[in-house]
Amino acid sequence: MTELTQTIILGGGMYFGESPRYHDGLLYISDMTGRKVYTIDTRNHNAKSVLVEVENQPNGMSFAPDGSLIYSSMFDAKLYRLKDGKSELFADLSHVMTGYCGDMVIDGQGRVYIDDTGARVLHGEKPSAGRLLMVDTDRSVKIVAENAIFPNALFIDNSGTKLYLAETFAQRLNRFDIAVDGTLSGRSEWWTPAELVPEQDGSEGIWSIDGGCMDADGSIWLSMLAYQRFIRLDPDKRITHQINVKGHATACTLGGEDGKTLFLVTNEVPEGENLFAAMVGRRTKCIITSVRVESGRGSARP
Repeated sequence: MTELTQTIILGGGMYFGESPRYHDGLLYISDMTGRKVYTIDTRNHNAKSVLVEVENQPNGMSFAPDGSLIYSSMFDAKLYRLKDGKSELFADLSHVMTGYCGDMVIDGQGRVYIDDTGARVLHGEKPSAGRLLMVDTDRSVKIVAENAIFPNALFIDNSGTKLYLAETFAQRLNRFDIAVDGTLSGRSEWWTPAELVPEQDGSEGIWSIDGGCMDADGSIWLSMLAYQRFIRLDPDKRITHQINVKGHATACTLGGEDGKTLFLVTNEVPEGENLFAAMVGRRTKCIITSVRVESGRGSARP
């Protein structure tokens, strides 16, 4: 197993980072409890700028084929489209959303897949079964997967025919077949981190998967929350690399000028404190680092 050395991109100034995306030379990131989406110019001394403020907290976001950014507003279950510096309502999901807007991925046809977390955990609800929603190109909404226990990481493989979905509190990574019309079938458990998790963790599942992405070789990078590391699984599900961090390993994405920079989002939580309570109280701190990798970004999405 190979261990990689990190470079600090951002050492503070954000509360809880999520959903990093690299696009046209900039790193985009949601500061969930800070209620802003930022860009970070990694070519210009990592200069950070506010892109948009989101009163009901941003979370998942992704770029559409036309280059516009679709970002979520968690608490009121709305998606917005940002293009040419202007935001407009893209889809109102409040009539179908049972929890919060979670992670997001957009396929090559412009269909938006977004987690419905199934519970409002920052408002005191216990984790329960959520769903995966799809906003079609005509902006109609479909439920494409159900009974996902706190759905989280979302990404589509290099072929565009498989979708991966992590269930954080069920400790598994699922894989689906994507049909021509965007609906999903053939659900299977592709990998479980059960062998990594301490027998008596007492953390209600937060040792499990949060975010992830796929590289050009078809290997998968996963962030392992309170396990405090990022791991890379090859197509045979073997762990080939790991990156240790100090804090909750939350999300990752590939980018940089040659696609071979892996950006890592870690959120520090006060020792002994519940993650969700710390988030609500803004007692978390986001750290962004990067590592150089041999296999870079392919055609996987986001």
